Amino acid sequence: MRNVKSIVAEIDNKIRGYEWLDFHVLSFDGSRLIVAGSTDLIYFHEIEIIFENVFFISGFLKGWHSDTKKEVFVLPENEKELNEKCEIEQGYQLFLFKVEDYKNDVLIAAENVLYNSDVVYYYERPGLKENERIAEFVKNKPAL
Repeated sequence: MRNVKSIVAEIDNKIRGYEWLDFHVLSFDGSRLIVAGSTDLIYFHEIEIIFENVFFISGFLKGWHSDTKKEVFVLPENEKELNEKCEIEQGYQLFLFKVEDYKNDVLIAAENVLYNSDVVYYYERPGLKENERIAEFVKNKPAL
C-alpha cells in the first residue's frame, strides 16, 4: 500500500496542474466524503478527492477557491496541535485544503484518501470518451 505522503503529494500535484480550481463537497454518506474540484462546477468536475472512514470535517460545503500556484492539498504541519484542538481520535490522518477566499482552511480527518481524475458531467451528454462519465445525481434524476 502506498504511503499517505506520496498520495497527498500526487493529489496536490494534479490540482496544481490547473490554472485555478474551485472545490465543493460533492457527497457524504456518513463515512465516505467526496470533494470535487473543477474549473467550472456548474457543468462538471475534473478531480474527486475521496476520503474513506471520515471522522471529522471543518470546512465549507458549498464551495471554496484555492490558489493552484501554491500548495493546495497537504498534510498539516501542526498536526499534533490540530489533533488536540479538534479532538481527533487515534487512527485518523488529518488532511488540509488551503483556501484562498476565507480565513479558515478546510480540515478533514479520515482513515484514507484516494482520488479519481475522470471528467464528471452534471448533465446528460452523448458520446462520452474514456475517463468521462455522467454524475450519479443526473443518472438517478426522476422523470417528470
